[in-house]
Formats: sequence, structure tokens, C-alpha cells
Amino acid sequence: MQDTELSPYVDFGKRFTAWAIDTVIVSLFIVCILIVDPELSFIFILMGYIVTEMIYFAGFESSKKQATPGKQTLGIKVTDLEGNRISFGKAVFRYVVKMIAGDTFGIGYLAIIFSKKKQGLHDMAVGSVVVYK
Repeated sequence: MQDTELSPYVDFGKRFTAWAIDTVIVSLFIVCILIVDPELSFIFILMGYIVTEMIYFAGFESSKKQATPGKQTLGIKVTDLEGNRISFGKAVFRYVVKMIAGDTFGIGYLAIIFSKKKQGLHDMAVGSVVVYK
């Protein structure tokens, strides 16, 4: 790639912004559940959040739009290495690896900054990239 060409791969900052938008959306959903039933136990809320977030990310990223609402807002999407839509199974696995990458002091996310295709460990694990639409 020449210096004058723009990279199709999305940088860490834009990906973080999309993640923040999506986290607010999922959190608002959980808050609505708590308003309806404030007596829920902490472990039930935590497990509900994780399952909701996994279905949210995997469902949207494997859909025709290939993007969560946060990613759609920023004009980015998740693809495989050939630009195709990833399967729901790969999207779930991507989410699980992303959770582990985040729980290890974010080390898995540092790869986004240093890798040529701006892939985190979760992207490398399933052969995905985040690109501009």
C-alpha cells in the first residue's frame, strides 16, 4: 500500500467509540429490566448482561449489515478476510475471545494498534477485520 492510499481497516479509536455506543445501548436495556424487577440478584444481572451483550454483538455482526448500531453509526462493519459476512458461530466465538482479551488488562486489544490489518486477538482468532463500509 502506498502512503497516499487510505487504509480500509478501522483504527482503535473509532472501534472504541463504536464499542462505547453499543455498551450504552446494552446497558440501557439491562436498566429497563431492573426497573421492571429491581429484586433481581447480582449474579442474575451479570449473567443476563453477558448473554444479552453476546447475542447483541454476534447477532448484529453476523447480520446483513455486518455491524452493531455503534458500528453502523460510524460507517464501519465486520467482515472475514475476503470481505464476506461472518457466521453467527464465528461472531459468538469472536465475542468470547473479545471478553477474554478485555479481561487480561486489555492486552488483546493492543494488537489493533500494532497489527497491519488493525486486528485485535479476537479478530485474529476468527479471521475477521473491521473495515469502512
